[in-house]
Amino acid sequence: MSVVSSKKEPHLPVLDGVRGLAILGVLLYHFFLSANRTYLGLPGLARHVFASAIIGAKGVDLFFVLSGFLITGILLRTKGSPHYFKNFYIRRSLRIFPLYYLTIAGCLIVGTIAAIPDYQWHSLRWYFLYLQNVRDTFWQPPIGGPGWFWSLAVEEHFYLFWPLVVLLLRRRHLVYFSIFLMILAPIVRAILVANGMSLFFTFCRMDTLAAGALLAILFSDPASWQRTVKWTRRLVLPISLPALASNFFLTGSHNHILETVKFSLFALVCALIVILSLSGGKANPIPAICNMKWLRSMGKTSYSMYVFHPFVFLPLIGVLYQAPWSPLRGMAWLDLGIDFVVGMGLTVLISRITWALIEHPLIKLKDRFQYAAAGNSAKGSSVDLGYPTVEALPIVEDVRS
Repeated sequence: MSVVSSKKEPHLPVLDGVRGLAILGVLLYHFFLSANRTYLGLPGLARHVFASAIIGAKGVDLFFVLSGFLITGILLRTKGSPHYFKNFYIRRSLRIFPLYYLTIAGCLIVGTIAAIPDYQWHSLRWYFLYLQNVRDTFWQPPIGGPGWFWSLAVEEHFYLFWPLVVLLLRRRHLVYFSIFLMILAPIVRAILVANGMSLFFTFCRMDTLAAGALLAILFSDPASWQRTVKWTRRLVLPISLPALASNFFLTGSHNHILETVKFSLFALVCALIVILSLSGGKANPIPAICNMKWLRSMGKTSYSMYVFHPFVFLPLIGVLYQAPWSPLRGMAWLDLGIDFVVGMGLTVLISRITWALIEHPLIKLKDRFQYAAAGNSAKGSSVDLGYPTVEALPIVEDVRS
């Protein structure tokens, strides 16, 4: 296998498509979950909800793996460089905070004016500190607010401590630490489930982020990456099929060991998706799927889509089905189809507007804090997989959050 310069290509477009797959899964899952609450008793809808939950609910896990991969790639490439912490945290803040805090502030204003309990200060104060997932894990009842923001809190916590971990540990020790986190997470999940707690806590979802981090370490070394791709092709079915089956048969089992197994299996599945997206082969359709223009476009605006989609779905779904004045009253399937098209369309439209007016202008400010290559960065050239290795990853950041 030939090698190419590590500077050949500064961007990995296929990962935008992976991100697009992740947000598409989240949108499908939340749409059908909301629809199930509206169209109670509709024949067949429960099956659609369950089917969407198998893959769609795991879109967040795919986001986590991708974040771990990209962020670790950035940190490995810039480790030991000037302004290592400063540039990383300023760039992350410019990408994450404006849209996040504008949304939380908007929720607080609307909640106060309209007297909505879930969107007032006693609930939203936890969101301002990114502690909503900690609060909802260890104290009951849930605080309300935009509950889907729990995953943004998990990623923010990862961003806080991971740069220090990468700086302090050598490559081999970073591998061991990533594996340790992958083992620790299901143990934490089992303890929480056994005590009747939710699984929003940061360290019970750390196996996905750690799996992505481990991939970035392997991706930085050509020989390691070749072996990873080789084993992935052998293990993709033995891992994926049990993972799918676990979501059919283990969901709702109330067995704290079984309930945690499925998360570990899907962390591996999501890691396999990232690996396959970065590898070739005629029998591998993942790169072609993830390089589809519309899917990469969804990935580009996935952060705002994730932030806003429930605000679109919740007030929309079922209005024409239930309203006395509606010509579609009682016509569940037709209304469901219209809701789907309108809901997805509005979500895409809002994300495009948000990207143009808020996200993209702020991203330009990040150019003032460019990452610098470290003098002790990984040696050697990248494997010719059609994509650069981790040495080209500093500019390929996780644009969801």
